[in-house]
Amino acid sequence: MKRGFLFLLCILGGCDSGLQQIDRNVDRLMEERSLSIGSHAPGVSLQKDSVFTESIEDTNPSTINPSNDELVFVSAKELNAREIANTLQEADGFLSENNTLLTLDDALSWGSLHAKEFEFAQYDYLSTTLSLLSELHVWGPRFSNKISNTLDGYSTGGLYETSFDVVNDYQVSQNLYNGGTVSASALTSFAKSVHGASTSSSTSDTALGLDFEIPLLSGSGAVARESLIQAKRNLVYGARTYERFRREFYREIAGDYLSLVVQKQSLHNAQMGVESLQHLANRQAALYGSGRTRLYDSVDAENQALAAVASLSQSWERYRLALDRFKIRIGWPIESDIDIVPAMIGVVPPEVNVSDAVVQALLFRLDLQNEYNQLGDAKRGVANAVNSLLPDATFTVGIGTDSDPNKPLRFSGDDIDFVAGLTFSVPLDKETERIAVRQRQISLEKAKRNYRESRDGVAVSVRSALRSIEVFQFTLELQERNVEIAKLGLDSINADPDRVSVLDQTRAISDLQSAKDSRDSAKRDVELSIIDYLLQAGQLRINQDGTLVLPTE
Repeated sequence: MKRGFLFLLCILGGCDSGLQQIDRNVDRLMEERSLSIGSHAPGVSLQKDSVFTESIEDTNPSTINPSNDELVFVSAKELNAREIANTLQEADGFLSENNTLLTLDDALSWGSLHAKEFEFAQYDYLSTTLSLLSELHVWGPRFSNKISNTLDGYSTGGLYETSFDVVNDYQVSQNLYNGGTVSASALTSFAKSVHGASTSSSTSDTALGLDFEIPLLSGSGAVARESLIQAKRNLVYGARTYERFRREFYREIAGDYLSLVVQKQSLHNAQMGVESLQHLANRQAALYGSGRTRLYDSVDAENQALAAVASLSQSWERYRLALDRFKIRIGWPIESDIDIVPAMIGVVPPEVNVSDAVVQALLFRLDLQNEYNQLGDAKRGVANAVNSLLPDATFTVGIGTDSDPNKPLRFSGDDIDFVAGLTFSVPLDKETERIAVRQRQISLEKAKRNYRESRDGVAVSVRSALRSIEVFQFTLELQERNVEIAKLGLDSINADPDRVSVLDQTRAISDLQSAKDSRDSAKRDVELSIIDYLLQAGQLRINQDGTLVLPTE
């Protein structure tokens, strides 16, 4: 009895096993579609909610809003400039110890599993797959079984009579690819009558039926399975979109990471500048103590050093903020301290012909392939709309037989009934359908224009990306020269500092720092411009863990 009850609950509730089978089917479909385009399918699983813990039925959720008297505020003590500078210098650089060091590959691998954007892209792919799975189910055999029980009672001639009826209606139906349907049914009935208190009678029989319904004109052919065709094509689009997202995600995370690298290198450059300015301040203070320079020069040098400390502290805070935002971007726990390994990607500029690069991009871009295939969807929409202008013609066939009385499983081949018919209908008003045809034609023309514009946009983006590589390479070379020039200027000053003003010395230190910062930024820009080109040209390839597949010679 208990097993029967659990089985009934399983049928009514769907059971977890049904969801697990759906998950397996979804994984299989995504794997097939992703492999067909040379990509990787995501391993998507719905996570249990660990964020929301309140009762969803609570009509009065609590509010936390303490009064001003309950809040605690403590005023900080006043500090002078030197104390503040010492405090700032003590706080700076804490990231170099006891923190998790992340490489770019570490960040990408983690982001591929935990980043919100990545999860949303996976859910979109999952949703598209579920839509196809649902559509495939519709086009498969559909089984149903209906059991009805009735108890009737009525009084006749002073005698109370009751009857008990049980009817089991089992059906299976199948949609046909030409738009028709075929269905089979088995109807079994059992009736028991009780007359008065002692007499009773019962009857039972079974009826079998097989029915066909086939459209011949409107609604026949490919138009009947439009939803299935579109669902299958949408899954291909979804696989391409997901792979395109993976490549764009790599570009964005790589850009964020390299910006952090530049920031960290800038901190190093600034720290060297602070040390140089502090050395200058100490030297000017010693010269003033010996009466060899003015008080103004000594105070000015000290002030420049303090200002550099303040600027360095601000840079450290911007770096920490950027790290926190990066952690959020890749889904890293915000409370965990990280730092990045200051390394570049290691890509080299390609030597390509612009025309060849454009041609390849027009062939390789997955998003452009989607737009091209969607032209086919629009053309099919026109054909489907034209089909609706045809008359309605339906051919039907029905075959049935009944069992022998009170022998529900015994049938006779002599007692088979059939009916066949042809229904033909010509609506006199097709104005709505004709308008729909024109609307579909307009949609097709819009899709053509959008596709041509997208092709032009791809060509422009590829040419622009290649030009950017050249520009950033040239900029990097100039910045390397600027660093050398700044070093020469500072070396010449340090060779005879007494004949140079404090202003000129601090300016030389600042110029070298700025030149190094610009050089490091140019290195980042060169590498990102190469990644941009590979992305725009449809040649960026990403491993399953989200890391870059370096281009081969």
